[in-house]
Amino acid sequence: MLKNKKNYLDKDISVKSKFKILQNYIKNNKIFRFLLLILNPIDLINKIKNYKIDKFKVVKINWKLRTEKYGKYGVISTDTPQSEFNYVTNLQKKIMFSNLRRFVTKKEKKILDYGCGSGRFSEELTKINHKAKVIAVDTEKKLISLAQPKNRVTYVWLKNLSQIKMKFDIIFIANVLGGIEKKSLPKLISFLISKLNKNGIIFLSEHISNKKIQGPEILKGWAFRDDDFYLRLFKKVLLKKVDEYKYNDYRTSIYVGKK
Repeated sequence: MLKNKKNYLDKDISVKSKFKILQNYIKNNKIFRFLLLILNPIDLINKIKNYKIDKFKVVKINWKLRTEKYGKYGVISTDTPQSEFNYVTNLQKKIMFSNLRRFVTKKEKKILDYGCGSGRFSEELTKINHKAKVIAVDTEKKLISLAQPKNRVTYVWLKNLSQIKMKFDIIFIANVLGGIEKKSLPKLISFLISKLNKNGIIFLSEHISNKKIQGPEILKGWAFRDDDFYLRLFKKVLLKKVDEYKYNDYRTSIYVGKK
């Protein structure tokens, strides 16, 4: 079965827990949310009072607090039960790595896992080549501390981009850029591309939206940008979209580029 005219295969990762499905429905339903505000008049008054301020206020995910609250489970949607963490991770691995393997030569030895979180995909990257070594980096120290030691994987708490000295054959970025403000992305992407060896591969996975952002982008936890945004951002490596899947109704695009 083909998903759409672009021939992306129909792939859907959904919550299995019926209780969680109902809980998510109630949480995301506009009528229920409005009723909760009516039942909490103080919250309603504050929401109206602060509407203009909140509208233009940048909201970033506090990964330290999120990790303290959810542990390793905080790197996936909180709409997913913790008991389904491995189920979601394994399906994402299957989809992403089946695409990545279409483009590798199996000679790639140096791999960067940028924004590795607790290292969900880091070990899988070593299977690209029996000699491959992975440098897995993340800016959140608590997430790095949760990463389990793996053969041929080095985990690094990234305090500054200057810590990344070497160049890589593959740079892997899975669902990271949506949590970064738009204004910070060009410098970051330019740096990462500079760390890619000739004929090196950029692999990118990001949650997306069909809607183009009108006017200045104001980050609200996570930005759901369109495909064109990422294709333009990585135009130096001729990024192209190669697949797509759904996770809890969020569309996720998979892109590959080559230097």
